[in-house]
Amino acid sequence: MKKDLTASGVARQNILNNRYALEEIQKAIGLKGVLFEGEYKFTKKQLAEFFEIDVRTLTNCMKQNDDELTNNGYVVLMGKSLRDYKLASAESFGKEIDFPTKTTVSIYLT
Repeated sequence: MKKDLTASGVARQNILNNRYALEEIQKAIGLKGVLFEGEYKFTKKQLAEFFEIDVRTLTNCMKQNDDELTNNGYVVLMGKSLRDYKLASAESFGKEIDFPTKTTVSIYLT
């Protein structure tokens, strides 16, 4: 029996807790995250492009689901964490041209 991930928080959590499943999903759908601090991270821009929606639409959806997202690794990176993420991203994707040199805050998801 298939689980409806849009209706089952437990089913979503089971997938998020399974690193192998996340790696297989990334391969199947062609969306590659950055392994950072032991978790795969995705920028809002990456997710908006994948779903073919505007970043503002994604942001509004995220606000409606803030508790679940926060419990599952949604973070705002600043300072050293942001610099470390940029280095990890560069290792995965090469130099990221979308990061302005003076960026001090960026938002990422797992």
